[in-house]
Amino acid sequence: MKYKNYELLDKILMEIRNNSKITENFIAKKYLFSERTVRRYFKYLKDNKKIKLVNKGKDREWKIL
Repeated sequence: MKYKNYELLDKILMEIRNNSKITENFIAKKYLFSERTVRRYFKYLKDNKKIKLVNKGKDREWKIL
């Protein structure tokens, strides 16, 4: 990711702390970013071992590492 929006990264981590079952769609709507952009930031956080997807599918849940 060439240009990082560190504020968005912080907001994503804050939202996960508040609700581990948060969705990319919810964050995109709340902070007025495209869902694709938010997914890219989630991928960045996963690849850098900041967060982990604990449950997939309907019961999706994130964990901060």
